[in-house]
Amino acid sequence: MHFDGGELWLSLWRTAILWAITLAVFRLVGKRTLGKMGAFDFAVIIMMGEATAIGMEDPHVALVIPIGIVVLLGVLQWALTFLNVRWTALERLTQGTQTAVVKDGEVQTAAMRAERISQADLLMELRQKGIASVQQVREAYLEPTGQVSVFQTSSSSSGGGSGSEGSS
Repeated sequence: MHFDGGELWLSLWRTAILWAITLAVFRLVGKRTLGKMGAFDFAVIIMMGEATAIGMEDPHVALVIPIGIVVLLGVLQWALTFLNVRWTALERLTQGTQTAVVKDGEVQTAAMRAERISQADLLMELRQKGIASVQQVREAYLEPTGQVSVFQTSSSSSGGGSGSEGSS
């Protein structure tokens, strides 16, 4: 294998440019995408990563191609979040909705089966929130981001108010 210092510097330069463009696009897309990553958001990040990887690895690919792809994906993601804020039906379609996995201390097995969550996974989530028993839970929801939000029964709250909520 032959080492060419010029190719190294070219790759480093292309990487720096693509990093800056990708960072700028993420900043323009907004905090919502990065803070509440759903399936669409995750797919866009993977696609951006793939586009930048091609631009970094192959010096024969014109740099404008991966830059164009990253910018287009950013614009499409921004437009989708813009439209999701205005039309809840579109948001439900693209982001999903929460699913009740516990109601009044009872595990909703059909809902958990539909969401492919085991009881062991649910109990782990509850333990991580300091909840020892499902009976302490008034409601628990699997959020579209994959996090579990938990509301405790008022009798199980110890000094923390009635119905504490958390997500992991």
